[in-house]
Amino acid sequence: MSESIEIRTLGQQDLSAVARIHLQAFPDSALTAMGLAAVRRYYEWQLMGPHDVSALGATDGSELIVFCFGGVFRGALSGFLQKNRSFLVWPVATHPWLAFNPLFRNRLAIGINALRRFSKPHKVVLANQSVKQSKFGILSIGISPNFQGTGIGKMLMAESEAIARKHGFKEMQLSVSSTNTQAIRFYEALGWEKVIRDGIWAGEMIKLLAS
Repeated sequence: MSESIEIRTLGQQDLSAVARIHLQAFPDSALTAMGLAAVRRYYEWQLMGPHDVSALGATDGSELIVFCFGGVFRGALSGFLQKNRSFLVWPVATHPWLAFNPLFRNRLAIGINALRRFSKPHKVVLANQSVKQSKFGILSIGISPNFQGTGIGKMLMAESEAIARKHGFKEMQLSVSSTNTQAIRFYEALGWEKVIRDGIWAGEMIKLLAS
């Protein structure tokens, strides 16, 4: 691994690079199908929305090569749809073939349901309610194809785990496609376990953090 690689916190100035890596790392995702601008807006919402986010990236010189968004997210999908609903009409209208894409239809249905929940009144969280009751989630980790297999992804996951431990979280969670065997092996090698409910695994994984 290059000695010039540096891990740092990401800001708004990095969002275009984050979006480009996302397009390369997740070519079949529903979000990718919406285009570069939509992807950038998605991560902008994660960075600037009402979340407790840890946005980390690794650079090789001046080039961003991997990113990881982790933390506690409040309306990661529903809030994005709410904030960008006018903008998102255009990508869908100009790409009618998306309506026939099963993955896109599934994600759209999830998004609409989340948006409905988002629009309903929410319970007020008590000021003294501990954040430790929440789980530290890994929303997304994307690695530039040229740097896959170099160990940089493991390094960034370890840094995210260290942040979770520092803030007292006891558990981490993420979701992964059940058909993405490469990612599943990656997470399992880092100590993540599948969460099986009623004999069915739907892509949820957790990692318990020792005290």
